[in-house]
Amino acid sequence: MSTADPPPPSDRPVVPLVAVAGPPGSGGQMIAEALAAMGLHLVGGSVDADGSAGNVAANSGASRLGRVGDELLGLLEGTWWAPPELSADWVHRPEIVDAVARGMTSVEDLLHADPDAPGATRSGVWYDVRHALLLPVWRQHLPDVQAAVITWRRPGATVARLGPDGISPIHALALWEAQLVGALTGATGLPVLGVDVDRVAADPKKWTASAASFLEDLGLDLPIGAEERATEVLEASPGLTVTPDGRAMEVEETAMASQLKGMLDEAEGAHRRWDPASAYTLNPWTAALLAAERSARLSATQAANAWVAADDAHRAMRSALSTLEWTVDRLAREALSELPPS
Repeated sequence: MSTADPPPPSDRPVVPLVAVAGPPGSGGQMIAEALAAMGLHLVGGSVDADGSAGNVAANSGASRLGRVGDELLGLLEGTWWAPPELSADWVHRPEIVDAVARGMTSVEDLLHADPDAPGATRSGVWYDVRHALLLPVWRQHLPDVQAAVITWRRPGATVARLGPDGISPIHALALWEAQLVGALTGATGLPVLGVDVDRVAADPKKWTASAASFLEDLGLDLPIGAEERATEVLEASPGLTVTPDGRAMEVEETAMASQLKGMLDEAEGAHRRWDPASAYTLNPWTAALLAAERSARLSATQAANAWVAADDAHRAMRSALSTLEWTVDRLAREALSELPPS
């Protein structure tokens, strides 16, 4: 257990915050925007419609929050695409506590000082692809997080989303499992709404009714017409349908989906308190593949750092040699000046 002091408590009022988590391509951002249409403030604004981690404006709220998450994952020697192996007390590690304390300024600014927010006490919804991994740390240090919405689609949707980023289908399948296991484990004890977005696509109106009921059970007052506006957002979203990926691995996708079927069947729908019947862990194949991705990332980072260190050493050596040359030249001139005239 770390002896580091936790971030000092803020004297601001707590703003009820719904965290949306799920694998890339699972429609998390689309669902967050639908919830925002019901009257919640969309924290950080929008990312791209498919809910990826990148391709957002560098000065946007989503980008600022993403940098906080990236720093935390980096301290754990991982990224959202190479998830770190987490210890039991990782949220209390001194470096994590320090990084959270620094990052809380950005988070609280966007919760309470966003110019688009009409009031400081308005409930918010916050989607980030990193939530599947970082939800426990936000729950520990951000009391605003009072519920979670976990989204998923068939594994092929994640394969299709990550293909253009150069992530192989087999790697994407591993991320699909890891993000869902991480999100559902990290949300234990919270009110949870489990969302199969493929079913939402089949009947958006039915889902918005269940989502509205979930929010009202949290004590949130929804404005008149909230369900209709959310349905309109969903039906207008280009991410509601998924284009099949040409590199699809149907056998592997089916096998992966079947392994998580029990977990997702249990998670789907509204839960006043999410307490899964059994503990979820990654299958050995997924754990081994992601461990290899972490090792490759660390090796690349270490190699890059080694080149930087070598370049710095080379510059230092050249500077030292230049200084030595100047010193020798000066001493030689002084020695010559002291010789008696010939």
